[in-house]
Amino acid sequence: MLGPVISALKGDHTFLLTNATLDFVASTVFASTYGIGMALAAPVLFCWQGMFWLVAHISSTAISDALMAELLIVGGLLITGSGLSLLNLKDCKTLNLLPALRCPSFGF
Repeated sequence: MLGPVISALKGDHTFLLTNATLDFVASTVFASTYGIGMALAAPVLFCWQGMFWLVAHISSTAISDALMAELLIVGGLLITGSGLSLLNLKDCKTLNLLPALRCPSFGF
């Protein structure tokens, strides 16, 4: 989610390319288990991330630098937790932390 948003607002594609690399590795592993059906997930993922990019691009004037800093901090922690879980170093329940992305700056 952060990759397309940062790409749309700042023109920095680092998060987007990192996410693409992680998705490629994960989909390769899943394809060995689930077969060629994993190729059907690519268009869905493209549309999903494209939607985030389009919404961020359209609402670029409403997103402040402070809000982006908060999202980057929370998103970075979620990515770190996911990495620790994938490496079996620490069992981080990152799905339980997703509500943290609801920022107080939005007012809800």
